[in-house]
Amino acid sequence: MSKIKKLLVVESPTKAKTIKGYLGKDFDVVASKGHIKDLPENKFGVSIKQGFKPYYIILPGKKKVVQEIQQKAKVSQEVFIGSDPDREGEAIAQHVKEVINKTDRKKNVKRVLFFEITKEEVKNAINNPQEIDINKVNAQQARRILDRIVGYMVSPVLWRILRKGLSAGRVQTVALRLICEREKERERFKPETYFLVKALFEKDGQKFEALLKTKGKLKDKTIVEDIKSKLPGFTGIVETFKKDKKFITPYPPYKTSTLQQDASQKLGFTPKRTMQLAQELYEGVNIQGERKGLITYMRTDSVKISEKAINTIRKVIKDKFGSELLPLKPRKFKEKKIQIQGAHEAIRPTYPTITPSDIQNEIKKELFKLYNLIWKRALASQARSAEEEHSKATIKVGQYIFEAQGKKVLFPGFYKILDYSPNYKQLPEMKPGDQIKLIDLSIEEKQTEPPARYTEATLIKALEANGVGRPSTYAPTLSTLYQRKYIIKQKSSLVPTELGMLVYEILIPRFKEIFDVEFTARMEEMLDKVENGEMTKEELLEQFYSRFKIELDNFVRESKSIKKELEVTEENCPICGAPLVIRWSKYGKFLACSKYPECKYTRPLEMEVAEGIKCPVCGKDMILREGRTGRFYTCIDYPRCPGT
Repeated sequence: MSKIKKLLVVESPTKAKTIKGYLGKDFDVVASKGHIKDLPENKFGVSIKQGFKPYYIILPGKKKVVQEIQQKAKVSQEVFIGSDPDREGEAIAQHVKEVINKTDRKKNVKRVLFFEITKEEVKNAINNPQEIDINKVNAQQARRILDRIVGYMVSPVLWRILRKGLSAGRVQTVALRLICEREKERERFKPETYFLVKALFEKDGQKFEALLKTKGKLKDKTIVEDIKSKLPGFTGIVETFKKDKKFITPYPPYKTSTLQQDASQKLGFTPKRTMQLAQELYEGVNIQGERKGLITYMRTDSVKISEKAINTIRKVIKDKFGSELLPLKPRKFKEKKIQIQGAHEAIRPTYPTITPSDIQNEIKKELFKLYNLIWKRALASQARSAEEEHSKATIKVGQYIFEAQGKKVLFPGFYKILDYSPNYKQLPEMKPGDQIKLIDLSIEEKQTEPPARYTEATLIKALEANGVGRPSTYAPTLSTLYQRKYIIKQKSSLVPTELGMLVYEILIPRFKEIFDVEFTARMEEMLDKVENGEMTKEELLEQFYSRFKIELDNFVRESKSIKKELEVTEENCPICGAPLVIRWSKYGKFLACSKYPECKYTRPLEMEVAEGIKCPVCGKDMILREGRTGRFYTCIDYPRCPGT
């Protein structure tokens, strides 16, 4: 192998390709293709007795990648690791360093951080290498071990109670809890009918609506009808008219959670798809024959922007939208949390001068839509506030008071960048004592609404607000809930399935602390302390495990009685006479003989008997079953009779 001056190891081939174009012939850039080591799939992989020592293995399929890295490192004068600048990236860096030093103990391996994949940022990082942050590695390992403990110890008990393939998770089950508890709130909710009395007024040729001002909701229709019958023929008299100037401040630039929320609401992207596309934009796309990373790192809980980037953004605002949109001073947003992972910035364009329209025909449609969202949000965050006029009038009709409100935009400010033109209704000018013509009165019947189901966007918002999870966990958590069939999406709403609700009802009463929202948030804070060097991972794991073990032991002891309670029926098997029990498959609930495997009788829990169709083999009724390929008819006496 020829002598290579320098080696850079990154995670992805796309990132490697982009960076190779910046560094030239002096560097060989190789990709680890994600993690090269992890806990084994078929073993627990953690020794609790040895202080929660993890046993990492080279992942199946990664031996060739590891050998390539080792061989190239041996012949390189310098070795750099440029995995992502977060906990996962730091853990990858540590494992890459370990495999390099295994074959070349003296090789000095340096860590470089890329918060954006641009020529300047990459070269600056190479010129300012760091040591691997072992505290950050410990935080990642602590999270991995926590998740392994919960998943590996709770999931098999669920399998024994219900069926294989189910899972419990530290963050996953808390997210399921939020969805199920919202559904229970909706089930308990009793709608109430109430009424609005609307008046249509006219002033100087302009019509506007006003609502009857009431103390509480009007629930008695006879009272409402009485009010309506008394008012025709009256003229409205203006009692008050007030106008206020309001300054609407732009939102901060995106962080991971807010990008996922907006991409879900505005573009219809799932959190998983949003992160896939954002990763493409970060790692580099072809623009006019040159690879460019178009956005900063996409897993961040920060809303800050570097001074240099702010100056560039301000110049773009001035050039593209006019100096009147620039505030006197750059806008700085407060971080909501003390802990901000690494030196991360918000998600912003790396080249603010590249407008979405510049690259619309250069990149695929989904990438364009997401870049457009990120670019506009970043620029808008540094633009002037919008100015609005909010007006409010109270109008007396007989003995009743009606209230009207209006708005209008005085100065669009950042609205202009977002292409936002609110369709406001304005009130005509008026003053106290003015007479207003009453044109019409109407009654609108309404019902109180139950709490809204979570959407992907609002669930992420709730998880973040409660301190559950981190930027890297939101999308995988939702994906797991879908994969396990714990939730489904109805339009945009997240609805727990019968299975999801059952898992919730089994786990939550028995893990009152471990799957508690506040406890999970405290664990996130403790992981932050590990990252900051304020706590060891062993201390964190010991605190968690001592509480977890108590709840787990109780759950294991109860599991047989839970299973029996869920299974019991009053029916007997038509083949052997033994009691029938309820079982679960990935297609849902069904009845099975309790003497399985001696007797293999099964049937759907709720049989849908086919009208006018008899079994071609024995002449008995046919029923509708669910299978992998869909629904099909089979004999009611299946499996004794094979008729289909």
